[in-house]
Amino acid sequence: MEQELDYSRGAKPLYAQLYDILLEKLKNGEYRKNDVLPTEAEFEEMFGVSRITARRALAELVAKGLVKRQAGIGTMVISTSEKQSVKTRISLIDGQQTQAIARNNLSLAPVQPPEPIAQLFDADNALLLTRTIYRQNEEPAQVNYIYLTPRLNTLTLSDLEKGLYCALEQRNENIDAFEDTITAELPTPEDCEILGVAPSVPLLVKTRKGYNEQGQLVEYTIAKHIARYYQYIVENSK
Repeated sequence: MEQELDYSRGAKPLYAQLYDILLEKLKNGEYRKNDVLPTEAEFEEMFGVSRITARRALAELVAKGLVKRQAGIGTMVISTSEKQSVKTRISLIDGQQTQAIARNNLSLAPVQPPEPIAQLFDADNALLLTRTIYRQNEEPAQVNYIYLTPRLNTLTLSDLEKGLYCALEQRNENIDAFEDTITAELPTPEDCEILGVAPSVPLLVKTRKGYNEQGQLVEYTIAKHIARYYQYIVENSK
């Protein structure tokens, strides 16, 4: 094992400690531009962490623009210094985000998630929360398909009355970090039925992976927004 991590109460999350170590290696020249980093399995052996923790630390490096994942090669160094901070958000075009948001939890049930999601959870089962978000309580503007870790298998719809993240906090599954991906898609038949839209109506889709303080995946959310109601905003700062 190359370096011991701090497992004491109150210490930084393991993925954050590993990220700091790797960042220091980039800064001091141990890893140089175009170098290929060790694999998740090798980091597991080097630092005594799980592959999930190693994957989360590498995801942070990717998010900071320091490395990139390349099929058939691995994780390659593309920069040795942190980039400007870039923030993104999705907001209602007409300003109605200032109004109270109405959430309608449609169902919460155990499911076998799609294989890519199952691999991220390192489990073959999960909870699926399906809910809609309403604009001024008139019509649904988005539908959320929220896959939750099987560690939450006792969660019920009544537990969500004060909100999903409140329920997560009560169960020590606080979202400490997340990664969002934005895409554009056409609705599935299920989307059409829930949102009341035609198959040709474009959707703005935000896929979120939310992690707890230990770097474990807690939620995998696919939020599908009716595109004509929303705008995607990118802000950058030094």
